[in-house]
Amino acid sequence: MIRHLHHHQIDTKAWDRQLQASANASWYGTSTALNAAAPGWNALVDEEGGAQMPLPWRRKFGITYLHQPFLIQHLGPYAPKASAGLAEGFIKALPGQYRYADINLDGREVPELDGLRTEPRRNHVLALGAGAEAIHAGYSTNHRRSLRKAGQHGLLVEKAQESGRIAAFLEASEQFTRWKVDARQREAMRRVFRATEADGSGFGRMATEKGAPVAAGWFVVYGDRIIFLKGLASQRGRETGAMHALLHQVITEFAARHAVFDLAGGNDPQLARFYSGFGAEPVFYLRALMNRLPPVVRRIKP
Repeated sequence: MIRHLHHHQIDTKAWDRQLQASANASWYGTSTALNAAAPGWNALVDEEGGAQMPLPWRRKFGITYLHQPFLIQHLGPYAPKASAGLAEGFIKALPGQYRYADINLDGREVPELDGLRTEPRRNHVLALGAGAEAIHAGYSTNHRRSLRKAGQHGLLVEKAQESGRIAAFLEASEQFTRWKVDARQREAMRRVFRATEADGSGFGRMATEKGAPVAAGWFVVYGDRIIFLKGLASQRGRETGAMHALLHQVITEFAARHAVFDLAGGNDPQLARFYSGFGAEPVFYLRALMNRLPPVVRRIKP
């Protein structure tokens, strides 16, 4: 039986232990990630089967709805083993108080439910087990050219960058303005960076040219996976191949030490080409939209 738990009913230590026992365990489902990105999150828990699903929620216009938090790619459900109908069972178990949802689910199982619409989303992952030399040999011609350019400009990738410096660089970029990253999302990002910095799972890297930052990224380690949580290059960084150099450094650093480099994106075709140039392969998950609003207000999105 799947139970609905309000935030105060969730034992976060037990939650994290159960997550680690899941076949599809992910940093996105940890209490650290959820507490920082979506304070007050609720959950669905199947205590007999060991499956669980976080429920980040908000309330607007008197409507309680589920949302996908900034920097959290998907919400599971997480379970000890994959089973047909898992996602559908959890969607069916959502209490009626949640009138609307726009969330991402792990995997490609499509729940067949009235009032639910899904669409595929694309991520990219790079297998690290072959080692740095073999991975480098698989880079595209354009990526090799960009790395040579970065070397010619004397770009350096600096380690041990504290979260505040990385966040400040990202927030000052014209990309954040163009992407319409709002104040709530910026604060959530800072909380996530600080939380992972504090528990030792997060780390920053910054590419510099003559001491001036031209690209930066924040990464998280969970199990055998490195996640590229957020990063970008300035205009000068794009001209000099700075992000190529930064990701190349991380790949070189962690190759053969971890199994997977999760680039946490690639739904945009241009970004997909960029990630594919390192040898990353696409994997898919689902965006799920549920609308239980009365017909007269169904077109209103919270």
